[in-house]
Amino acid sequence: MLYEPTTLASVARLIGETLDADYQIDSRPIFGQLDIDTGKFRRPGARVSFAKMDKLWRTAIAATGDPLFGFKVGDRALPSDFFVLGHAWLASATLLGALRRLGRYGDVLSTLNSHLEVRQHANGYLLVESYPEGATRPQQAAKDGGYVALLKLCEFAARKPVRPLRVALTAPLECAADAYGELFQCPVSYGSDTEEWLFSALDLEERLTGSIPDVARATDRIAENYIASLDESAVATSVRQLLVQMLPSGKTDQDTVASRLYRSTSTLQRQLGAEGTSYRNLLESTRRDLAEQYLQDGQYTQAQIAFMVGFSDQSNFARAFKRWTGLSPGEYQKAA
Repeated sequence: MLYEPTTLASVARLIGETLDADYQIDSRPIFGQLDIDTGKFRRPGARVSFAKMDKLWRTAIAATGDPLFGFKVGDRALPSDFFVLGHAWLASATLLGALRRLGRYGDVLSTLNSHLEVRQHANGYLLVESYPEGATRPQQAAKDGGYVALLKLCEFAARKPVRPLRVALTAPLECAADAYGELFQCPVSYGSDTEEWLFSALDLEERLTGSIPDVARATDRIAENYIASLDESAVATSVRQLLVQMLPSGKTDQDTVASRLYRSTSTLQRQLGAEGTSYRNLLESTRRDLAEQYLQDGQYTQAQIAFMVGFSDQSNFARAFKRWTGLSPGEYQKAA
């Protein structure tokens, strides 16, 4: 199966609680419709696929008709909703240390391929979130929930309101600018390539009264082990991720992939074999999964999809797809 990013199941639970309590909308049929198992919501570290979470956000926004739905979800969040990362955050010596833990252990929250880091700045510290070119990005409502939750986490740890000095958002200006200004209480710019929050050094370097160094170190180890457990087939996952990038170029031979992963071809074959798969199987499954996703989306022609999954022409793609699924691309699209 194609590598699929995941999110903590507690986020889905918060969405459901917000629908139930704030909008009097029964969330149970929605979870059933999206095949999200509510039984694992209270299980520590349980996860939901990003694809289902993305649909859940879309469905919730459509059901409420509220573009600011994410703000209310974020406002319900507590440190315990962030699993081990919440405990590590509260045990940190400073907010600077807490934010750096967020960057280091962000995969606890979501394995979507964003990059979060804290940079030193002349006026303090800059928290920057960026995405690789062409990467899938979360719904704006999901980002909004994250903005509110992050400010709440800062307040929990510092025991006082903490606000940035300025903020740059990727959201366009027409995206409820008044709401963001009210939330951040500082100058906000829009249409940025990255999400950027500038904090004062005074706020981030102040010692936190709840700091427990031993707990912070222990939760660091738990977070590292938890993240490692999310991907038991690390080499296969790396191959899949690289193939997604390389397929449109048509250059997906095993030697090139091995070189890009800094391995010899024989080493790559041996490691994939140890994980119960092969390069050929990964190439086939990645092509198939991508093709099915693109056909379901309905945004591309079959000729475009053939190119995006690495076929030189549409007829070869159609034959391969028929072999994979028993259906022609057109038949599959109608059934979807």
